[in-house]
Amino acid sequence: MISPCPSQTLIWYLWNQPLEIDSFLQVTLQDEGSRKKERFIGTATVLLKKLVQKPDEVLDMKNLVLLNHSMKPTDCTVNLQLAQMHDQHTEMMGHEELLYSTANKVTQQKLMVPGYTMHRTLTSKPQQFQVRIKVFEARQLLGNNIKPVVKINIAGHQHITRIKIGNNPFFNEIFFQNFHEVPAKFFEENILIQVVDSAASRSKAEIGRFQTDIGFIYHAPGHTLLRKWLGLCQKNKTNSGVRGYLKVTICALGVGDMALVDQKLPYETGTQVKIFKSAAAPVSLAYLQFFIYCAEDLHFRKHQSASPALEVELIGNKLRTHPQSQSDSPIWNQILTFQIQLPCLSSYIKFRVVDCSKRDCWEVIGSASLCLNQISSTGEEIQGMYSGFLPCFGPSFLTLRGGKKAPFRIPEDGTCIFDAVKDGLTYQGRIFVEIITRMKSQQDSVIKDLSREVTQIERQQYRHKYGLCVVFLSCTMMPKFKDLIQFEVSMGHYGNKMDPNYKPLVSTTQYSPVIYDGCLYHYVPWYDMKPVVAVTSKWEDVNFRINCLNLLHVTRDHLKANLDTLKSIQNPKDPALFQQWEKLLKDLIQDCLHPLPCMTDQPKANNLDKKKWQLRNRLLKQLAQNAKDAKPKNMVVTAEDWLHRLNSVIPEPQDSLPDVMIWLMSKQQRVAYARVPAHTVLFSPEGPLSSGKFCGKIQNLFLQYPEGEGQDTLPAYLRVCMWLGNVIHSKDLKLLEHGKMVVYAETYENQAKVKGQWGQQGLYRCPNFSDVLGRKAVPKTDFKTPLGWHWKGDWIVEPQRRLLLDTDINKSQVLEEVYENQTRNAKGIWVPAAVPNTDVNGQPVEAMENVKCPQGWHFKKSWIVDHNYAVDSEGWEYGVGIPPSGLPQIWNSVEKTYHSSRRRRWVRVRFRDHQELSQEQETLSFLQTQDISEEGKEGWEYGTFDSKFHLDPKPTSRFRRRCWHRRLAPNKERGVAPIFFLEGSLAQAAELENQSKPEPHRTRSWWDSWRRMQEDPWIPNMPFIYCVFQKPHYYQLFCYIYRARNLMYNQILTFQEPFIRVVFLNHSLCTQTLHSSAAPTWAQTLIFQHLLLFENPKDTKENPPFVVLELWQHDSKGKKVLWGRSMWPPVVWLNLQSWTLTPLRWHPIMKELGEEEGEILASCELILEVEKDVHLPMLSVPFKDGIYSLPKNIQPTVKMMAIEILAWGLRNMKKVRYPQLRVECGEQSLRTDPISNYQQNPNFPIKNFLLTVLMPMEETYALPLMVKVVDNQVYGQEIVVGHANIDFLQPYFCDPWALNYTPVNIPPLPEKKPDTFLDFLYKKFWFDSRKDEDDYDYEYDVDWWSKFFWATDNDDKSLKYKYKNYHTLKVYDCELEAVPDFQGLQDFCQTFKLYQEKPKVDSPVVGEFKGLFRIYPFPEDPEAPNPPRQFSSWPETDNFPQTCMVRVYLIRAINLQPQDYNGLCDPYVILKLGQTKFGSRDSYYPNTLNPIFGTMYELKCNIPLEKDLEIQLYDFDLVTSDDEIGMTVIDLENRLLSGFGARCGLSNCYCKSGPFRWRDQLSPSYLLDRYAKQKGLPPPVYDLEKDSVFYNGKMVQLKSFESTPPTLKDLGPKKERLALYILNSQGLVPEHVETRTLFSNSQPGIDQGKIQMWVDVFPFVLGPPGRPVNISPRKPKRYELRCIIWSTTQVDLVQQTFSRDKTSDIYVKGWLFGQEKDMQKTDVHYHSLTGDAVFNWRFIFTIDYLVTERVCVQSQKDYIWSLDPVSMKFPARLIIQIWDNDLFSPDDFLGVLELDLSDMPLPAVSSKQCSLKMMEPDPKWPHTQQKRISLFKKTNVTGWWPCQVLDGDKWRLSGKVKMTLEILTEKEALIRPAGRGQSEPNEFPKLHPPVRHDSPFMWIRSPIKNFCYVFCKRYRYKIICLLMTLLLAMILFNFIYSAPNYLAMAWIKPELRLNPPIKIVNLISSANTSNINSSVYREEGSKLQPLKDNASTLHQGHRNHVKDVVPGIPAPQG
Repeated sequence: MISPCPSQTLIWYLWNQPLEIDSFLQVTLQDEGSRKKERFIGTATVLLKKLVQKPDEVLDMKNLVLLNHSMKPTDCTVNLQLAQMHDQHTEMMGHEELLYSTANKVTQQKLMVPGYTMHRTLTSKPQQFQVRIKVFEARQLLGNNIKPVVKINIAGHQHITRIKIGNNPFFNEIFFQNFHEVPAKFFEENILIQVVDSAASRSKAEIGRFQTDIGFIYHAPGHTLLRKWLGLCQKNKTNSGVRGYLKVTICALGVGDMALVDQKLPYETGTQVKIFKSAAAPVSLAYLQFFIYCAEDLHFRKHQSASPALEVELIGNKLRTHPQSQSDSPIWNQILTFQIQLPCLSSYIKFRVVDCSKRDCWEVIGSASLCLNQISSTGEEIQGMYSGFLPCFGPSFLTLRGGKKAPFRIPEDGTCIFDAVKDGLTYQGRIFVEIITRMKSQQDSVIKDLSREVTQIERQQYRHKYGLCVVFLSCTMMPKFKDLIQFEVSMGHYGNKMDPNYKPLVSTTQYSPVIYDGCLYHYVPWYDMKPVVAVTSKWEDVNFRINCLNLLHVTRDHLKANLDTLKSIQNPKDPALFQQWEKLLKDLIQDCLHPLPCMTDQPKANNLDKKKWQLRNRLLKQLAQNAKDAKPKNMVVTAEDWLHRLNSVIPEPQDSLPDVMIWLMSKQQRVAYARVPAHTVLFSPEGPLSSGKFCGKIQNLFLQYPEGEGQDTLPAYLRVCMWLGNVIHSKDLKLLEHGKMVVYAETYENQAKVKGQWGQQGLYRCPNFSDVLGRKAVPKTDFKTPLGWHWKGDWIVEPQRRLLLDTDINKSQVLEEVYENQTRNAKGIWVPAAVPNTDVNGQPVEAMENVKCPQGWHFKKSWIVDHNYAVDSEGWEYGVGIPPSGLPQIWNSVEKTYHSSRRRRWVRVRFRDHQELSQEQETLSFLQTQDISEEGKEGWEYGTFDSKFHLDPKPTSRFRRRCWHRRLAPNKERGVAPIFFLEGSLAQAAELENQSKPEPHRTRSWWDSWRRMQEDPWIPNMPFIYCVFQKPHYYQLFCYIYRARNLMYNQILTFQEPFIRVVFLNHSLCTQTLHSSAAPTWAQTLIFQHLLLFENPKDTKENPPFVVLELWQHDSKGKKVLWGRSMWPPVVWLNLQSWTLTPLRWHPIMKELGEEEGEILASCELILEVEKDVHLPMLSVPFKDGIYSLPKNIQPTVKMMAIEILAWGLRNMKKVRYPQLRVECGEQSLRTDPISNYQQNPNFPIKNFLLTVLMPMEETYALPLMVKVVDNQVYGQEIVVGHANIDFLQPYFCDPWALNYTPVNIPPLPEKKPDTFLDFLYKKFWFDSRKDEDDYDYEYDVDWWSKFFWATDNDDKSLKYKYKNYHTLKVYDCELEAVPDFQGLQDFCQTFKLYQEKPKVDSPVVGEFKGLFRIYPFPEDPEAPNPPRQFSSWPETDNFPQTCMVRVYLIRAINLQPQDYNGLCDPYVILKLGQTKFGSRDSYYPNTLNPIFGTMYELKCNIPLEKDLEIQLYDFDLVTSDDEIGMTVIDLENRLLSGFGARCGLSNCYCKSGPFRWRDQLSPSYLLDRYAKQKGLPPPVYDLEKDSVFYNGKMVQLKSFESTPPTLKDLGPKKERLALYILNSQGLVPEHVETRTLFSNSQPGIDQGKIQMWVDVFPFVLGPPGRPVNISPRKPKRYELRCIIWSTTQVDLVQQTFSRDKTSDIYVKGWLFGQEKDMQKTDVHYHSLTGDAVFNWRFIFTIDYLVTERVCVQSQKDYIWSLDPVSMKFPARLIIQIWDNDLFSPDDFLGVLELDLSDMPLPAVSSKQCSLKMMEPDPKWPHTQQKRISLFKKTNVTGWWPCQVLDGDKWRLSGKVKMTLEILTEKEALIRPAGRGQSEPNEFPKLHPPVRHDSPFMWIRSPIKNFCYVFCKRYRYKIICLLMTLLLAMILFNFIYSAPNYLAMAWIKPELRLNPPIKIVNLISSANTSNINSSVYREEGSKLQPLKDNASTLHQGHRNHVKDVVPGIPAPQG
């Protein structure tokens, strides 16, 4: 019978869906170890009705019977405990740390913090990163007498902690590592944490390890794993469990990322010990098994053989299969097993196929990655009872990639960055693998061969033939390519023309030139003949999987499109907002109702398919329900959450079809690429929803360069139409409706001119027939038709006019050049060279006088010599000719005698004639000219392969060629699209046709192919496919451009002379160029007329070409610079009947690779021209001054608006005399009076201004404000010394007629409920057995640190203080300005940074403007009343500048960046306020990263002249200059002026004395009066008799806050308390501590640490400030610990004597943790035979202990040469070890006991009660938990504690020790002195030497005792057997001896009569004779009846007499 006890906890997250009455839990028991897969054992159903009715109780289900498949009871039972936990319970169990979310709610508040840097978006460029790891402590490390040390490896950088002693070491060390790396590479790096026993040998030193990757940490919430317990496991040991726990905090930060603030103390005791075994460290070991089956299509280097092996990497651990022999399709059939922790802290699994033909196996053939979040689920995607599933995969194929890598792009939610980013772009083959997660290991080794045949491989090997058809519609926005370009389409190896192992396919387009588009870019002139490629391939059928994926993509795409539209509507009053929200909900519900294909009935579906199908189904149902219940509130946030959850389940890791790669090729090199996922173009017979979203549809692709190649330019914008599917579904394939497929065979006939005759004699190495590049091709007569095709017509000459097209056709003017060349003759005279006229490369050209002007062009000027470069006065440049060409390589402008050549450049500009046709129509007309007979020519093209060919011959022409075409037509229909039969070269078609049965996908091996190419180096002659369009369609594009704005908050950027270029295909137009502006407004319409599109208008409407808007500006040199692009599809209108004007929307402006840095307000619409010859715009657009403005219907509504300006002053302006402010809005401006004396008072004399302007009523269309500071210099000169642009005006719009103050309701304090009678009885009579007499409340001294620890929840819970609620403190984990409730402390006036007039991205700030704006409608009717002014109620401003006292309280710093080699720093503080500087480098804090300052600085300043308080932290260096750690800046003026009372935080109570006395200058009642005046309210009226106040129209009584009179003696009067209660309810700044982030210029944007502090500002005009707060650090209290070792028992015996007895020489060693140098030990108890030992020995330890923090403090130097000691804090932990003393060998370790003095178990009274259970912090049965005490409260305990030792991998009891522990204060220790050991003074108590026989002559002193002990111990069983044998022998002897007598008596049977016995009795005793005779006499004389009555009695009496007299004779019977 098997009784497994898993004892595991399973958690289902219910989220916001509570349990219902009919909820149930189903339990299924399976046997995973069975040969049958997960054999079913039984199931049971538990109704949760009781749990719903009583949610706080635990439902205990014992012996729950399991049912079989027939629903009949089985013999199996299961025990369950069910509990429902609410949020508060979960928080209590998990004990999440004190993390405030105030810093993360509103990001914009952070911008108001000086020095704050916004989070920088990840790009492909190297960035600054930082990794921090803090090691707190370890628990339960396995090992005996270990000295653990933690080794941390961060991406190869090693860090080591200090060495500790014991199994529960405390480290409290933090390590930093900085990186400047590309994000993709940074995320791939690993973090390895090892715990090593420093005392063991290297091979056995590792206790356990933990690994993760940085990417997992960075993508965790807050980029941090905070205070996580890590399970430590050993590497590659599948059967080793968790070998200990390590508590760490790991965070990975980028630029702008803020590290989470950990307010908890480093050391935690009490309940935390219980949590770490269950909730905080849910470490469960599992085994990830990789079944590695085989690989296919591995791609090796050319002419190379390899021995491939598969390497699997998981979090740095690598396992590799055995290499196979030289094969590109190896079969491994092996199992690789990794031991992992659940949850697995990793992001991905890496697969690499490596070449092991060499020893090192360093060459990677291909790699693939799997994201763990895509093959597993934690259940977080579903808000309900779903627990997710463990990692699983396959069996399925994984695509291997290599070669060039893609540049890093920001991945979408739910996707994994380790795809093409890490694995490359080139297809390298596929591997067939399977992944299974098991909870128990079923094999001993990590690598194991599969012993059985894998049937899954045979099933997966079946292939279907797929066809891929791609129609290229246009290619635009290209840079200039000098050579011809073509496109290659490949899918896997299929279509890759560089791989000769596969059939040649029509996978490339025909070569084409790149034509200038007339503006900036180039394009490919395909026009009406669109190239087509057709690629066939063979893959397995995965349609069942792709159908589900495509359905999810449809849902996601609809949701994302609706969300983008919703985001673009930024005006909340827009009626389209709610319409779009309703559309979003409707579409989402409709999409979620589409059922996904069922995977449970799919025979090909594996386990992952079924799990993901369940997950996706649940999510869709939940999203549909959420959409039905959604309300129009937080619409964007709600939709983004839905989109995020949907994105998390969409990725399909088992999509085994490789992606379609489209490569742009030039010079046979791959230049740029586009990657199209196969599922997006895959056809499904199930319907259009299951097909790919771009299947048979037009798709827009933006090509990109591989990583490290190209520049920041766009390679190309490509429009294609693609179809992929099984060829049996391609019968009716027709991608584009109006296009007609034609197929041509092509070859070029070449001739050379020799002696004036054209022929093939002079071709030399050039073939007679070639392709377009001159490579050898098949002659016309050798072409063969492919299978399924036949010739249609004969060969015809057809020039490729696309190649003959003039590249300058779209230019309006062209610069022509001719170089005149001369050489020096023998006489030194310059004469014409042999080739007098050349181009720049030395190629011969026509002479200047012979150069004719082409048709359609004309010249305005004749040839002139170019002098615009390094030439002499006549334009010559000189050089020395170098053979064999004779051309110089270097030209000089100065003539030397050795120069042999010279040349000069003649230039001439030709201009295009005015044509009736447009340039595009002219180009199209040239391309469509196909008839060459009229020209009287034979179709020859003249030129060379290195230059351009022309139709017209030239005198210098020596080479010509002509293009032969022959059309192919398909045979009769065969059920498959004919283009998919175009396989193989046309020259080999006949050969392939004769082959009996070719290989499925291979033609021949690589060496045969290579040999064939050497013998016959023909390039495969493939036909070309075109899609020909007969008739184009013409459109007009209208682009409405209003304005643009910058979105980067940390870059106040002014666009210098910006303009917009709109690019649409190969057309582009530009807006007007504006003056410099931060938010340029064009309000212009750009109209494109007569645009040519050949596809069907319906296809264009569904997928139109993108409109690309480029924002350009001019740099300081006047050069145009591209700032960013915005692209989106226009709205297409096919007729004007239903046309409505497209409204303006905000569109993002992207910079570089996906970096969104701006927005543009625009819209575009594309309208089909129905009528022919339309030359005017189809829409009526206003036209003025040569510019089309915006239509009136689309222009924002303009109204008179008032801009009220509060101009407070200027700050930090340098070298200004009389500055004044100028505010500009549109064409209106306002100027303030100049500041007369800026150095004395930088505020403006008049502060309130009103500016009325005409501006849009809608806030999103509002014009920006420009603030300029103009300085009046001498002689009346005005200079702009600074300006700021205010783009976002929405926060300043207001309603002037609304009340400007909304009273805050006073929240009543929670009243204490009176106890009921039952509560009274419960408290009175209930007995808590666990409560100790020391746990009752008692008072203790409090200080400010007590309040601080109360606020951070770090106080000692055992120290009670009943007035704690009166003294509260708010600790913010961010700057006070970043708290959302306080509006950045800029409610009175905001701070606007001023920049120079033409700022750049990194321009410095030149000053600040302090002011505020209010914008509201202003009546245009002069008789209408003006709205009330908004700034009239602000307080008086005449008292400025003000002299103030500033008190800066510095509490502590947290996690400072280390600066010294030892990983620490020596920080000190420097305060700067104006010209005042405080602090000294001498008062540094040595060797710490977390200094506790506890200091207060008092400064005097003049605000606003000295308003910026700089707090700088430096690292003290003795020799070198001090390093800056970081700094932070506080604007004191904002704190003084803020209406939130930030100058001095409000206390919770008003105390006149004591440690928490009132520290403000003003009393609460005076503060309330000022606050009411500020808000425009009447002053409060107090009623002292009724203890009430009338405030803001309400009567407030004191009893509403104080239900019972307080007993705190320090409280102030009732009036002040009442006023303070009201103030605390108004949302003012409370008494607080803020946490400010430090930044450094050396690492901009990287968190350098935190500093906790607060600032009080006291103006002298308000009176003297209160007393400062004493925040001096607490000093530890000295204690003396006395530990008396009385005795031990049951100690392990390890030595063996000559008599084979075991004995031990026992002694005890002890020390305090952190004081290993003060280790003490007892004397030795020799020859203990029973494990008992007596010592009577005293240990004495001195410690400095902080009671409130529960840690000891110690300072010591690390080395002798160390300058300063290192202060360390560690727990008060006593370690007791028992050892066996050896004379020659090392002592043997017998056991250890570790006691935390602040939280230790109560000792046992006797040794029998002592066991290891008393040390368990979380026992199985709670009622058996040992009571725990604190020695600092109990002060004295005596009893027995258990010692334990590690035996194998388990701890067992190894002995017991009796001790007395006593803690004394330093004073008590002096009063009661005692010595160590038994030395004097031996008092308190007096220890007597133990009485023990421990001498070597023990046998002489007590031989009998020891002899008996030895023999009894060894032969006790034999002795017992011997005694039993002797006893049995004696019994047998007695029986034999007595048997004859007994038998004789039995045989004789003597009868006893009455008389003889009487006689005998008379002989013996005569005393009884009379009685007997009388009896006899009576018997004879009596009758019968009486005789019968007395017979029995008489007879019994005789019987007894016989027995008494003769005991040996048995008494007669009967």
